[in-house]
Amino acid sequence: MNEQMNEQIEDLDSTWIQEFEKLDKDYKNYYTENISFLRVHSIYINKQNDIEKVIEENIFLKEPGLIQKEELLSIIKHNSFSNEIKYSLLSILKFNINLEPEYLKTFLKSKDKNIGSSFLQSVNHIDSIRFEKSITMFHDINNLIIIFHQKTSLSNNQTKKVFIHSNNKKTKRK
Repeated sequence: MNEQMNEQIEDLDSTWIQEFEKLDKDYKNYYTENISFLRVHSIYINKQNDIEKVIEENIFLKEPGLIQKEELLSIIKHNSFSNEIKYSLLSILKFNINLEPEYLKTFLKSKDKNIGSSFLQSVNHIDSIRFEKSITMFHDINNLIIIFHQKTSLSNNQTKKVFIHSNNKKTKRK
């Protein structure tokens, strides 16, 4: 009985599996996967608020979809100097296209100018940054943008003046 069953299994037509795998290969770029690498853009702004330079580098993530705090601090520290000029961190932006494949066609055909605005987010704290899964063909578009501003140097014994104004109005009882 077992031999007869084995023969029947061997006689089954399995070409549909091969055809499915062939078709599936064409759609592999449309599946969501964890991000394993990122482009990091460091933008340098001078004292006149002009963009002076943009540096692009690719980093491979130790853990897919996550820039660990230590990695982020290392990138910031490494890129805080350019041409022997010290820059301070102004802003960190995360661009993550976390669109599900079933919404891709709607996204591409949309005429709404703000449809992709949720992909760009400001990072408010220097901490680990999570990137959501992304459609494989968009992996090279996901970015971390770090904006640096040239430090204003103060001469020796010179401090910035800070003025605090307060309105201390008291209420009167009638």
